[in-house]
Amino acid sequence: MCLQVSRNADNHPAFFAVYNMESTEIIAFYQPWDILQTSSDELYLLFEQFCDHFHVPSKSSPYMNFISSHSNNIHALEQLRSSKIKATSFSLFVKKVLASLPFNCQSQSPSPYFDQSLFRFDEKLISAADRHRQSTDHPIKFILRRPPYTLKFKIKPGPEAGVTDCRTKRISSFLFHPVFPLALSIQQTLFLQPAVVNIHFRR
Repeated sequence: MCLQVSRNADNHPAFFAVYNMESTEIIAFYQPWDILQTSSDELYLLFEQFCDHFHVPSKSSPYMNFISSHSNNIHALEQLRSSKIKATSFSLFVKKVLASLPFNCQSQSPSPYFDQSLFRFDEKLISAADRHRQSTDHPIKFILRRPPYTLKFKIKPGPEAGVTDCRTKRISSFLFHPVFPLALSIQQTLFLQPAVVNIHFRR
C-alpha cells in the first residue's frame, strides 16, 4: 500500500504501509524520506533483502522465474552493492533507490534475456525495468555470464544507418516478448521527429 503524491521526493511526502490482508492490520509504516533517516534505512534494508516481495508477478508461468533481482540473483546483488559503495552519500543512495517505489506489477520484463545468471549487459542502456533509457550510437551487447564469456548478440536501437546529428538527445525503450526471441526498440528524440521502431529477432 502506498500514498505517493509525486515522483519528486523532495517536494511531496510518501508513505509506505505493510498491510496484512487476512487480519486487516497495518504491520509496519514507513516514511521513506524522513528527516532522521531511520525509517528510510530500515525500508531500504528490507528492500535489499526481500526485493521480490515488492513485486507482484504471477509465479504460475515458468518464464516469470527469469526476473532477476538482488534478492534472488547474486550478480544483481553485487551490482547493487557496487553502486552503494560508489555513492558519495549513503542517504542520497537510499533516497534514489526508494524513489523507484512502488513498482508497477507490469514494470519488469520476464524475458530470459534479462536473466543476469545467463547474460551480462549494461544496465545504464537497457534493463528488465520498463522505463526510458538514454540512447547510444553503439549496439547494446549481451555477453554470456559463463565461460567462454562470448558475445551472444547485440541490439541497436535507432536508424540502421545511424544518426547524423549527434547533438540531438535520444531516448530508447524496449519491449521483449516473454517467451520468443523477439524484441521491439523505440527510439525517440526531444524534438518533433518521428520515432524509430525496430524489430529485433533471432536469425
